[in-house]
Amino acid sequence: MDEYLQRALERALADFPGKYSLYCVELDTMTPAAAIAPQTRVVSASTIKVAIMLCALEEVNQGRLTLDRPVPLTQEDFCGDTRVFEPGYRKDSHSLWELLYWMIAVSDNSATNALITLLGYDRVNGWCEGLGLEHTSLGRKMLDFEAVARGRNNYTSALDQFRMYQALYEGRILNESLRKVAWDLLGRSRSFGSLLRYIPDPVTVCHKPGGLDHLSHDAGVFLLPGKPYYLGIFTWDGPSLDGEQEQARCIGRLSRLVYDHMKEKCKP
Repeated sequence: MDEYLQRALERALADFPGKYSLYCVELDTMTPAAAIAPQTRVVSASTIKVAIMLCALEEVNQGRLTLDRPVPLTQEDFCGDTRVFEPGYRKDSHSLWELLYWMIAVSDNSATNALITLLGYDRVNGWCEGLGLEHTSLGRKMLDFEAVARGRNNYTSALDQFRMYQALYEGRILNESLRKVAWDLLGRSRSFGSLLRYIPDPVTVCHKPGGLDHLSHDAGVFLLPGKPYYLGIFTWDGPSLDGEQEQARCIGRLSRLVYDHMKEKCKP
């Protein structure tokens, strides 16, 4: 553990009015740099979409699906918050690759629900179990708050998110071509409000954020030359006024602290 970074992060979180967990790992050595309750199981919000994406790509890897397969987008799976499948663009079906792209790049919930229908809960959860994810499970579709009221939800942890990115980084899942697809999708996220909020440099970050009322997460890999690292920060039960944004700002401040520290470690 990097004691300097650990103490700096703990000081930065001392006055945070909510709950949090954090995990940071230097990928060149797979050495944990900082950890604050990384095994805490939390409501995942859209970070669950990484597991859905990797499960779908494993189906392609096994020959059961293809990236150009048309996937139906039914009214049942359609969510009114979409900024993609609007009149004039939405079709009865879209390719598997395109749905994966919109799910990751802009976190589109309609694309996600169509993929959940395609894969099924058992297949996604079986994939998670096969990778040894102890805290990650898919229990409902996006924006299905009736399911939440009945006790069904989606969960993950900072540690489990690391395990997914680690498996990709070490080449232990998928084939080389599909790993490139996964990294490409994660690297094309259009979200800059959390991990990247205060970072001005043109660093490649492959990540997936997630947010709900009083909850904001972001996790992924910074491909910083000389010191690539994983960082997952999860916050919940935060402020009621502007809650998600205040938590996103906190994630941004912590991420900048980690980034500056890792840049220093790159210096000769």
